[in-house]
Amino acid sequence: MKNGNEHYLSDWLADTISDDQLQELVSTADFLAFQKIKKTLDNTIIPTPNLEHNFAAIKQKLAVKKIQKSRKVIPLWSYAVAACLLLSFGGYQLYFASNEVQTNFGVTKILLLNDNSKVTLNANSKVCYPNLFQFNRSIQLEGEAFFEVEKGRSFSVTTPLGKVKVLGTKFNVASFSDYFEVVCYQGKVSVEVNKKATILTQGESVRFYTSTFENWEDSQLERPLWMKGETDLKKVPMKYVFDKFEDQFNVEVVFPKNIENIKFTGSFSNSTIETALQSICIPLHLKYSNSSSKKILISE
Repeated sequence: MKNGNEHYLSDWLADTISDDQLQELVSTADFLAFQKIKKTLDNTIIPTPNLEHNFAAIKQKLAVKKIQKSRKVIPLWSYAVAACLLLSFGGYQLYFASNEVQTNFGVTKILLLNDNSKVTLNANSKVCYPNLFQFNRSIQLEGEAFFEVEKGRSFSVTTPLGKVKVLGTKFNVASFSDYFEVVCYQGKVSVEVNKKATILTQGESVRFYTSTFENWEDSQLERPLWMKGETDLKKVPMKYVFDKFEDQFNVEVVFPKNIENIKFTGSFSNSTIETALQSICIPLHLKYSNSSSKKILISE
């Protein structure tokens, strides 16, 4: 919203100018934004403010400034702006309040946001985002999710380990323990970790773990394989492989410390625990305990 348009907004909300007049004074984008603001305020239950008390306070402050600067008369529209601001405070909680969505072990979930962007959450993951997401396109993520972002104003994903910024694209973010990974499937994304930024384009990926920062070319798939029920990993340390396994099957995996940094490339099924264990252990000549237990012991 351009500076100065707040005056037109206050007049319009006060019904001193019509819709047609407002359209002549502001851009189409601002007019559509004004309509959304008005709709939100119309649908928000706000306790009736003590206008007499609030106007008295505003007048007192304006009177002090008037004495300090000049004897200028304060125009009536200033009070209309003040009243508009008071009403806006009532919508503050609606604008900034967050929704929270959490998936369980072995469960994925699709979210359609009100800007028409789509988020697919992987197992044991969580996102938080504001109610009026179309005006504040920011998401907090713990775990893993695939994002299909509608074009528009800046869209950001913040995790405990790094941040991703885009305008319109498709990308996957995984953030758990001390492991952070971003894969760009379409468009362009900016990734920032520890104040170090990098730009990814289609087919490019980056990961960060235990002070290691890696870039690599990824396959040209349209979306990650976990969305089709299979976890796919490329040169990932074994301790993170077992983290992903635990998220899918809600079990605890105990393994020898000397194998935690061995790099694993391969995939495992998210539906059958026995098959998944075989896919992980057989290539590395590892043994595992009974897969029906809630604690699985891995040995060499």
